[in-house]
Amino acid sequence: MTYETCIEIPFLSRCHQSTEGIGILVGSCLLETLAQGNRGSLVVGLIGPLGAGKTVLTCALSVALGVDRASIASPTFVLERNYLGKEPVRHFDLYRIEDPRQLVEMGFEEELDKRGVTVIEWAERSGRFLEMYERIEVHFEVLGEEVRRIVLRDFYQPSIIARCFGVETGVSSH
Repeated sequence: MTYETCIEIPFLSRCHQSTEGIGILVGSCLLETLAQGNRGSLVVGLIGPLGAGKTVLTCALSVALGVDRASIASPTFVLERNYLGKEPVRHFDLYRIEDPRQLVEMGFEEELDKRGVTVIEWAERSGRFLEMYERIEVHFEVLGEEVRRIVLRDFYQPSIIARCFGVETGVSSH
């Protein structure tokens, strides 16, 4: 089964702090969802070019989940970092993945089922792997030096974002 129907919520971030604010909103929503016991694990895939704000958003999302800001760093050279806050956070960076089959070989799917939140930078490098999972995708488009178009696509059924924030949006297929 693949998850292709989502609720889409666009944001325009004009500065670093706005991107952090979006991360706090998403992280707060994830924490609320886990605290209610409706789900034990949640997946967030970040998609966009180098320097678009993926790590900035991950840091803010993790802080909302109770992780100490000083302990958060991009896992670019180690593939994965783990943080403990109010809920566990696994932070993956797939920049160095050349073939999505590498993810299967390393048992990546088991990581997605662990308690807490799994955040995946460069999620597009997973090929179609993540389509088998309910997830939130965060798409980044660089519009200027600090300006970003950030689009949340919530593939959870029912939508986590819509439930947390009372967002009424149309459903789209991707």
